[in-house]
Amino acid sequence: MNSRERLLTALAHGEPDRVPIDLGATDVTSIHRDAYIELMAHLGRDPGSMTIDNLVQQLPKLDETFLQEIVKADVRAVKENMGSAGPLRIEERDGYCCTVNEWGIGMRMPKDGGLYFDLVDFPIKESTLKALDAYTWPSPADPSRWVGVAERARHLYETTPYGLVTTWATGMGVFQLSQFLRGMEDFFMDLASNPGFATRLMGKLGEVMSEWYSILLDQVGPYVQVVRIADDLAGQQGPLISPVLYRKLVKPIQKKVIAAIKAKANVYVMYHSDGAMLSFLPDLIDIGVDIFNPVQVNARGMGDTLWLKQEFGRDLSFWGGLCDNQFTLPFGTPQDVRSETRRRLEDLMPGGGFVAAPIHNIQAGVPAENIVAMLETVHTYGIY
Repeated sequence: MNSRERLLTALAHGEPDRVPIDLGATDVTSIHRDAYIELMAHLGRDPGSMTIDNLVQQLPKLDETFLQEIVKADVRAVKENMGSAGPLRIEERDGYCCTVNEWGIGMRMPKDGGLYFDLVDFPIKESTLKALDAYTWPSPADPSRWVGVAERARHLYETTPYGLVTTWATGMGVFQLSQFLRGMEDFFMDLASNPGFATRLMGKLGEVMSEWYSILLDQVGPYVQVVRIADDLAGQQGPLISPVLYRKLVKPIQKKVIAAIKAKANVYVMYHSDGAMLSFLPDLIDIGVDIFNPVQVNARGMGDTLWLKQEFGRDLSFWGGLCDNQFTLPFGTPQDVRSETRRRLEDLMPGGGFVAAPIHNIQAGVPAENIVAMLETVHTYGIY
């Protein structure tokens, strides 16, 4: 059984020869540059001239030999090109590395010792229809985005055994990207005090996303198996938005976007949201989500992975959930990591519907020994 067959069997809720493994195929299942450098040094490998694939989260492009030999990863990414503006221009100001992306969102990272780019400036300053109409949307039809994309996707599909996953330029959904355009606090105030504007903003984003995915899937739809969207709805202790308000304002727009994706290509849709997502899982099933990522086991209501699998595993596959990424993985012993990883495999593997991946990106400061312990446990106990 090759990697693509393994992935498709698992996502069809069958049991393949072993659990499929992902590290680095999405920007929520990867590893921070500092942790990657330390891991490669621990393994006696040269990370080489490292390319940063995700600027905000500082995620590197992972070495292919490392993915094959150490991780045994079954999934690879298919990505569009940058737009005609090309790579972001980084400027140094007042001790920060600063940039503005194509959406007009200002970002900065401390020049010395910075781990991520923080979002610090938001382009839609007022919750008015005039401000919304004046905003210039990035164009999905920019031809420079698509040069060679279909050829790369076809090459991966025809010459490698891997499962393939894709997403649009930002990877985000209408709820999260609205926060990035308005600022988190301001957009939450919009939802409460100016729902007409908030709905118009999310609706416009839904239209842009649907057009973007239509063009993307024209290029890669015959070759990819999974489309990922990310729309965080929950924090550590509970929802970021009341489920009632979510169902009234956000859910209908998300459902339209997912329907547009599935109308365009025969793919599984993966939905990413961290946090205490228990109250939203039935909604995700209702809007057409096939895969939930991740199972953040230390968030409220998400720790009983056996119950989650029994309750939702008929309708959802789970992608990511191997080991507590806030406490056990960074601060536990290798034996702690092995014990927890084995428990999560035993809970989530039966009947298929599970892809072994970290709970979000492995962060800077996680000991290399613990990463190796997690991977080795998957290799040992991830056999059906």
